[in-house]
Amino acid sequence: RGLPLRIIVGSPSTLMYLSEERPDRACRPSRDQGRHWSCSNFSIPSPGHDCDSHWNSYFIGLRGLHDGASSKGHLKYDVNQYLRRSINTTSSSILSKDIRDRWATKDVRFLFGSQDTVHCNVGACNRRCEAMLTGKNRLQRGLNFMSYLQRLFPGSEPVWSTYNGGHSAGLAYASRHFTEWAFEDFEVVGETGGETGGEVEEPASPDGEADGAADGEADED
Repeated sequence: RGLPLRIIVGSPSTLMYLSEERPDRACRPSRDQGRHWSCSNFSIPSPGHDCDSHWNSYFIGLRGLHDGASSKGHLKYDVNQYLRRSINTTSSSILSKDIRDRWATKDVRFLFGSQDTVHCNVGACNRRCEAMLTGKNRLQRGLNFMSYLQRLFPGSEPVWSTYNGGHSAGLAYASRHFTEWAFEDFEVVGETGGETGGEVEEPASPDGEADGAADGEADED
């Protein structure tokens, strides 16, 4: 208690949306659009047509978290038990609102590889239907989520940046922004996001690892 906590997320395979909206079809083209990509159109997928109505199920969305309908030891069951202790409600609407309210108070930052653009259908990231509704590669999914957070929390800017490389933990850890965020600038905790805006890109490492997935991490979140 009382210690600042900062969460740094690196090019995840999936991101959990905190409402029912998802990027429109135009925001998830099969061809990579680069690190300056942004999405301005979000809508609720069609019930019964998109992903057999499972598009908002946990862990891509919040559906099902309120009832914990999983066996003991399952991740969703464990998350539900934690939420019941901290929020103490079985109402899905109250739970969703409380999760969004809590997110708005957190210091969460994102780091994406500017070349982390291998299509998920070839195994570079989660290719389940509900995941594909958020983007076709890791970079696109991350940038769509940054646009989504701006929409979800008007007036707030998510903090994110890119490094010049593919899906490489080594390049991410070697980037200037990871070093600053993890070790140097905790005095800015509590300020709003948007301090990098994804406009600063790190030079590529001389040892390569610039394209696609690396270190056997392609299928992990």
